[in-house]
Amino acid sequence: LDKVRHLQPMLSLANVRTAEELRAWVARMRSHLAREGIEDPGISYVAEPKIDGLAISLVYRDGVLARGATRGNGEVGEDVTHNLRTVGAIPLRIEDAPALIEVRGEVYMSLPDFQALNERRAEQGRSTFMNPRNSAAGTIRQLDPRLAAERPLSFWAYAIGASDGLTPATHWDALDWLQEHGFRVNPDVARLATEDEVVAQCEGWRERRGALDFEIDG
Repeated sequence: LDKVRHLQPMLSLANVRTAEELRAWVARMRSHLAREGIEDPGISYVAEPKIDGLAISLVYRDGVLARGATRGNGEVGEDVTHNLRTVGAIPLRIEDAPALIEVRGEVYMSLPDFQALNERRAEQGRSTFMNPRNSAAGTIRQLDPRLAAERPLSFWAYAIGASDGLTPATHWDALDWLQEHGFRVNPDVARLATEDEVVAQCEGWRERRGALDFEIDG
């Protein structure tokens, strides 16, 4: 696969595992803003499940999907445009788009689709896949787009990267723009006002994690 350099780095997310670690992170952010002269930043939060799939960067030029790449090492990824064009949840064109915009998201396979795929393969006497994440990632990285088209892949958008003139004021505004322009955004995404609400949201996901129709890794 060809290697491509991202327009902006695709960085890894930092982890917190407890409510105390989350509150400590918020305190550090408030201290940093205070040092910058922002005493009352009016922080709000966006909570969203971290889908266990393959991180993808989609670059649109003049509203047309021009390139799709894996995250790779964060600076350079693999060009997998040929396979991403077969994923029905990824728009090939965007109406009223800036001349350049990068959409970031996750290619994944839902648990029901993964189970059905394995059942079909077993009936055909073929080997089955270990888990949805590896199945989705392997499909996107292989060379034949016909194979990708046969697999039940989907896509959640979660961020806007580089863009030409599009500057959403908040992350929530960016998610709104993505939904309005035909991208799937996870319905569990929520805008929250306090740290307590964030903790409650995460605890709620923990309790119903087994009922979700996709795997999460955070």
